[in-house]
Amino acid sequence: MQPSMKNDAGASKLILMLILMVIIAGGIYFAYTRNASLRGAFHSMKESTQDATTTSRVRTALLLSKRVSPFDIKVETVQAEVTLTGQVPTDEVKNVAGAIVQDTSGVKQVHNDLGINPLVERNPETEHLGERVADLEIKADIDDSISKSPEMKDKHIDVQVKNRIVTLGGSLETAALRYAPEQISWQASGVKGVTNNIAVTSTVSGAAPETADEKLARRVEFELYSTKAVSLKTMQIHVNNGTATLTGNVSSRAERLLAEKVAQSVEGIRKVVNNLAALDDTQS
Repeated sequence: MQPSMKNDAGASKLILMLILMVIIAGGIYFAYTRNASLRGAFHSMKESTQDATTTSRVRTALLLSKRVSPFDIKVETVQAEVTLTGQVPTDEVKNVAGAIVQDTSGVKQVHNDLGINPLVERNPETEHLGERVADLEIKADIDDSISKSPEMKDKHIDVQVKNRIVTLGGSLETAALRYAPEQISWQASGVKGVTNNIAVTSTVSGAAPETADEKLARRVEFELYSTKAVSLKTMQIHVNNGTATLTGNVSSRAERLLAEKVAQSVEGIRKVVNNLAALDDTQS
């Protein structure tokens, strides 16, 4: 057989296959548009997938709630309507669960069929999940802030968080650098305490160890900075035997009072001497 004849035969087969594919596709389309049950099957499949996604979102949201997560709650979604069943100890927990579901993306309506049983048992595996998630969020926040800090560039700091208490590990060259991750940690939302176990590798600086009063002064400074409402540029903070003395200038009497209250709230501060001068006092 000549090459041209072979090419013609191959082309004919390809054209035939394309015609068959068009016929099959047309048949499926015709059946879909004419057959209500087939359309219903496709629609039902789509709804089922969306409902499964909504159920997953609702379960995740409930597990992240400290008040709701300890209890076994069954979630069923049909056409974006979510039904909750199971038992919880109080009406408050029931209402919180309903509110969480209603706020979840994809939910059109909530049927809160939870029963009230004050003696219902808690699930220990899920009870602490909310706290664990909060710890992971704090860790991620601190890790991100440390990585973006110019002075911490290329430094490896180990950050561990448990029950919102941050523990810092690793080593840095100087004492000044050692305190930078601690400052960053205190500024993270939700942090209850920071333990700084970072070692200082340099023996050249000869700096004296930080005293308890110096640590308290630095803690007061952290708290004032965190308010975002008090300027530290013209303020000095000194702590002696647990007594914090604030000196310098602030813009208003309200800022002066706020600085005193924030300093007083720091654990370990027994007394605050407020020598701050408010500019609106001098101008009146």
